[in-house]
Amino acid sequence: MKYRFNIILFLIILVWLSFPAFLGAQISQGGLPYSVSMSLLPDTGTYVLTERPALDILLREDDHAALPYRFAVNLPVDLGIEKSGQWHRTSGGLNIWRLNIKSTGAQALILYFDRFNIPEGGRVFVYNPKRTQILGAFTSLNNNDLSTFATGLMFGDELTLEYNAPDGAPLPEIHISEIGHAYRGITHYPRLTDDFGGSGPCMVNVNCAEGANWQKEKRSLTRIAVKRGSESVWCTGSLVNNVRNDGKPYILTADHCGYKSSALDLSQWIFDFNYEGSGCPDPTTEPALKSMTGATLVAHGGNAASTGSDFFLVLLKSNVPDSYNAYYNGWSRETIPPSTSGVGIHHPFGDIKKISTYTTPLQPAHWSGNPALAHWRVTWNGTANGHGTTEGGSSGSPIFDNQGRLVGTLTGGESACDSGSLNLPDYYGMFSYHWNQNGSDSSSVLKYWLDPDNTDVMTLNGWALSVADHVADQWVRVFPNPVADQLKIIFSADDGKDTRVKGYDIWGNLRLQKNLTNALNHEISIDMSGFAAGVYFFEISNGERQVVRKVIKQ
Repeated sequence: MKYRFNIILFLIILVWLSFPAFLGAQISQGGLPYSVSMSLLPDTGTYVLTERPALDILLREDDHAALPYRFAVNLPVDLGIEKSGQWHRTSGGLNIWRLNIKSTGAQALILYFDRFNIPEGGRVFVYNPKRTQILGAFTSLNNNDLSTFATGLMFGDELTLEYNAPDGAPLPEIHISEIGHAYRGITHYPRLTDDFGGSGPCMVNVNCAEGANWQKEKRSLTRIAVKRGSESVWCTGSLVNNVRNDGKPYILTADHCGYKSSALDLSQWIFDFNYEGSGCPDPTTEPALKSMTGATLVAHGGNAASTGSDFFLVLLKSNVPDSYNAYYNGWSRETIPPSTSGVGIHHPFGDIKKISTYTTPLQPAHWSGNPALAHWRVTWNGTANGHGTTEGGSSGSPIFDNQGRLVGTLTGGESACDSGSLNLPDYYGMFSYHWNQNGSDSSSVLKYWLDPDNTDVMTLNGWALSVADHVADQWVRVFPNPVADQLKIIFSADDGKDTRVKGYDIWGNLRLQKNLTNALNHEISIDMSGFAAGVYFFEISNGERQVVRKVIKQ
């Protein structure tokens, strides 16, 4: 029996490891830099200093700029492992390279790499001087076809880039071409108030009561650090389903967010999933998030909302991992006002997810001189916990009808948290116009990508990353899956045999075992709160039956 299970587990792991979900993404592998795990003193050598941007000029430009919301300027540098930083070799044959960077006055820093190829065995980390924030390890699994990469936000104006490798490993390609100097819109940056986040005070967190019926849809949201040449802007996007229900990782946002981005810029976009508070009150600390880097342009239309509906569809460079618990939005391309109520979910000013509620039908409308009737006009309602609006950073976010289907993406509007603007309208590019009216070929419409078999469906339901059972058997149910804390296993009424439950991690290590006498109508609860996030396999057997369930721990 054990031999048989080990074969099954080996095949499962082999398939899982061969699946390209981790290639080219910013997904980190965890761990600690050698300098930290070996308690080496911080490298206090000379910092590479960037030229400080003129903040007063930037803010004046921002006062007169249209959306989206710029939060960083990207400063050109020429920093490579061959000519910058310092090497250190330990007595145990481990090699450490460190490079200190400072951009005075920055609220946060982003490293943009135009060459990034890490060999097997190499690891890259980024951390702050106090080592209280560590990003990585980034490894060969983060290499992509363009040899580009970008790190997530490192808070503060100083950081250290560290590369680790054992003796004998080939040298990596590591070259930083730009440093993103974030000068505003960083929600973690210390503020004059005790509240977390930078969005308006009327905003409603997605896990307040207003979001209770939108827990699936919120999982589609991603905050996007959009790189476009010498600047980076905040926008919002969401995963969108296609008729094949195959989990192809399409992200839909606004054309005015992405139309200035080159293919190289797109490969350095950063997508942050699960960036939300755990409850209704604002959190006091930065929530955890899960990030991915890189996308390719699929289609766009509307000329940044000047002539059409303002959509931008990209394909992530890798599949979304199971552990992200993602949801792919369903949609409706109906041309009549889709419903009498619904919500918008978004990341205003790059803040955690917020929800805005409407209770009157959307109305077809023109956007700011655009001759096409290509937008929905919406006005928001006050609710129990505030009055949702939108702000810079919300651009590209989805609006849903009362069936939970995406019907538009945000271009802009006039709503704001001041009392005179709460009831002013916002405008969302119509999904129905995105579908086939911004042009005539596959580069300017959605239908070729979201309905590749030309089924001509008008609506599509959403799709969640499925956790497949490798042996189909209704004898036992395991839920919830993915699980946060308590995993329940329920046995059906047609069996009363003694049963054994074993839990294994992805490497085949036994993590728990339970023996049950007479499992008829039996329910057990397994505490997984102490388990690390990842994939686990549960072998359930009673001498006659055996199933293996794959479980995702959030």
